[in-house]
Amino acid sequence: MTLTLDHLTDVDHRVIDDADVDAFFDMEDLWAIIVWNDDVTTFQTVIQAFVEIFNHSVERADQLAWTIHRTGKAVAAIRPKDEAEAAVRDLHRRKISASLAPA
Repeated sequence: MTLTLDHLTDVDHRVIDDADVDAFFDMEDLWAIIVWNDDVTTFQTVIQAFVEIFNHSVERADQLAWTIHRTGKAVAAIRPKDEAEAAVRDLHRRKISASLAPA
């Protein structure tokens, strides 16, 4: 696929200082949301959940679903603890096996 632009666009080239990134991760209590493979949940269910819960693109959700299928698990997202806990609850409501781990 080739992308062509008919007009010039302004691109914001802000650079975030490494110290600022480190400070963010030091302040934020970030958790990885791990989704586990099972023999019941369909790809479509997992992909739809990733799009709706994490706002992943369909392409990204599909990649993650295949990673889970092939390797048994994948980190679906990294979020602050309260958001991560809510996401795991949402996944469990959809019968998707998921857990948390410190990021």
